[in-house]
Amino acid sequence: MTAVGTPEPQAVDAPVTSAAIFIVATLVSSPESLQTARAFCADVAALVRAVGKRVPAGGLTCVVAFGSLAWDVLFGEPRPAELHPFR
Repeated sequence: MTAVGTPEPQAVDAPVTSAAIFIVATLVSSPESLQTARAFCADVAALVRAVGKRVPAGGLTCVVAFGSLAWDVLFGEPRPAELHPFR
């Protein structure tokens, strides 16, 4: 667990599982919508911990990804070095 406000690494190297859910979202360019997206990003690690505690052996993980256009609108500079638009 990390301290409050400290970024927590995502489990991108977790073992392959038998199930996955992909959610693709389109951002609405309004201050309220962008703030909601930022708040979700800030809370996703806590959500995974809370849900994952129910079945610890399940190995619940969550990876959040953004294309470069969404990153620019949500977070600005600095950008990750190899960030590019989704295909």
